[in-house]
Amino acid sequence: MVKNQAFHSYKQTEQSYVNGIETPHGRIKLLYETIVDNIDKLLENHPKTDFISLGKCLNALNILSSSLDMKAGKDLAENLSELYAYCSKQIKEYLEIKSEKKLLEVKGIISGLLEAWDQIDSNTSV
Repeated sequence: MVKNQAFHSYKQTEQSYVNGIETPHGRIKLLYETIVDNIDKLLENHPKTDFISLGKCLNALNILSSSLDMKAGKDLAENLSELYAYCSKQIKEYLEIKSEKKLLEVKGIISGLLEAWDQIDSNTSV
């Protein structure tokens, strides 16, 4: 009986975690949110470096960049690729010089993309 309750509880937790990432749109949103959340963690720990949060930011940017369809996306994909590369560069520079301005700039860029991404989702479900 206890085993069944534990399994049921686990499945509910798993479902709530998966909720939202079953679509490509949800996965991109999750990556943007991951970057913003982990930049906040980096800022909280400043001037110490939270290497886990730093790695999550860089990894999410790498996933976003590698998921672009350059052929179909044309100029938009190229612009996003350059923007993701710029954000990665800024985060790496933060690691070297510990300037919070670098993180705040990336957070502003990604937050703007997240806001626009949310608008796309709300416009498509109407």
